[in-house]
Amino acid sequence: MNKNIKQWFFKLKYVIALAIFIVAVGFVGESSLLKRIGQRQEISRLREEIDTYNRKFEEDKKVLNALKHDPEAVRDVARSRYYMKTDNEDIFIVEDDQ
Repeated sequence: MNKNIKQWFFKLKYVIALAIFIVAVGFVGESSLLKRIGQRQEISRLREEIDTYNRKFEEDKKVLNALKHDPEAVRDVARSRYYMKTDNEDIFIVEDDQ
């Protein structure tokens, strides 16, 4: 019986070594395949976040440029964001209660 196990082990030693290597590379260690997949997902999420911030930056840059050069834009921002009004008008603020 013991001789059969040794004989079986020597026949399959390369298969066993390959299986141990695949487990070690795939699941154990700092650069395992599972961690690499997680890191790629994180990189993808961060790139989307960068794109979102770049779009917001471009929109804010356009508003800032308009505020520097257009007095009408200053009036629009003051009226919409800060609820400023002229002397002859009233402002009603409607809010949803959700």
